[in-house]
Amino acid sequence: MIPFFLKYSYIVLILLLLIITTTSCSDETDPVIPPTEHFEPEGWVIRDATTKPILVVWQGVIQTTWNSAITPDTLYAPLNALSDHYTIKFLDINKNIINPPTDVDHEFGWLITNTSMLEIIRDNPTDWAFHLKGLTNGTTSLELQVLHVGHVDVKTPKIPVIIREDTTAYGEPIGLRLSYEDDGTVLATATNLTSTGSLDVQKDSLTNHIEVEFYDDLNRYFQPEYPLHTLDYTVANPTIVQILPEAGEPWVIRVKGLATGSTTVTFKLMVSGVAEFVSFPINVNVQ
Repeated sequence: MIPFFLKYSYIVLILLLLIITTTSCSDETDPVIPPTEHFEPEGWVIRDATTKPILVVWQGVIQTTWNSAITPDTLYAPLNALSDHYTIKFLDINKNIINPPTDVDHEFGWLITNTSMLEIIRDNPTDWAFHLKGLTNGTTSLELQVLHVGHVDVKTPKIPVIIREDTTAYGEPIGLRLSYEDDGTVLATATNLTSTGSLDVQKDSLTNHIEVEFYDDLNRYFQPEYPLHTLDYTVANPTIVQILPEAGEPWVIRVKGLATGSTTVTFKLMVSGVAEFVSFPINVNVQ
């Protein structure tokens, strides 16, 4: 018969082992699938579409100068519109630029102090990139994070963000307009659900230059950053008509009639290989 004090010791030992097991990170103790390593850079670099650094964090401190140049310590978000496309890079111990982790265990995260004032918009849910969108004028802060199987590997300090009106900014595309470049005559419009008008061309002929513009929910017309954004199109029956891009003008096309008849064309606004906007099919007639 086992003495009572030995039974009690065994129970205590088992309870301690259970506590140690349940408080460890289960995602990192899988004996079959080894965990990915923690990502621990020395710094962050937020860059605009031209790859210019607009904010740098080094060893947990927002920098005011970087590579002998003055660097902003604040981000700005346009009211009811999108900021430029911002891309995240990192710094190693030697201050060299390094790319974000690409494994499935790591992902981009963030924490906004006042979510009624600011939101983050992403063109591609897998990219380490984002836009800022202001919801109301004022100032809040933003913390960027690297998430590793659900928990934070590394984060920035709280970055001040000022929300203000910017008449040159625009929101997410909800529709497009096609018009002649030379005189502005509107030929067709489309949202993702409907379209009006048509593109008309004679057989064996080319139209004049047709300009493609997008618009947001406040009816602001724009042509997004190129080559970050590109225009794609699909003709339902390519034996009837051909869409030709215009060299040096990424938002201008011409339509060539190949055979008499009617078909449709669908336009896509592409960002890093992902469609940000897809139009409803637009009628095309060849006479």
